[in-house]
Amino acid sequence: MTDDDWRDLESWERVKWARSQRYESATAAAAALGMLQGTYRCYERGPDSAKFMRLDYRHARLFAREFKVRWEWLLEGDGEPWLTSRHERAEVAESKPRNHLREWREHFGLTVAQLARKSGLGVQTIDELEAGGGDLPMKLLYVLADALGTTAGRIADHDPNDLDPQLIEAATAVPKDRRGQALEILKTFRRYSKLR
Repeated sequence: MTDDDWRDLESWERVKWARSQRYESATAAAAALGMLQGTYRCYERGPDSAKFMRLDYRHARLFAREFKVRWEWLLEGDGEPWLTSRHERAEVAESKPRNHLREWREHFGLTVAQLARKSGLGVQTIDELEAGGGDLPMKLLYVLADALGTTAGRIADHDPNDLDPQLIEAATAVPKDRRGQALEILKTFRRYSKLR
């Protein structure tokens, strides 16, 4: 579906369309929403399906929040789906920071399958999150940070190849009353970097 294919859709089609604007698969959307995959998929099925679930107000609000669309449009098809103009959406997409999930996974020497097992997420979900740049939901960020033994902030903001995580961990392990001393020691290395 393209950016303009949102007109004249049934409610289940609107759910599918809105999801496709943020997530490549229903699996990734279900993980971000904290729902069972099978349950979420029922909202993307048409009324001809035995597993069709009609969209209600509560789920319209939940899905709209995650998919960044208006819940009124999602539930009833009223107005346009977007919370912002096309120009504002383009600016936000260009300014989105990239996450560093892949780099952290590789830093710890894990395959996608190993991280999936440790985190309880699916391999496809991990692949999509690594490819999705800044679209890593906070709920999943914390799950992945726990599985990797690091923090959500580090995955979101820091490439482990740019700043050695062992250095960060060593610095945070310094007792509060000794941090001034540790900082003074680290400052002595500045003159060596200037000589290079």
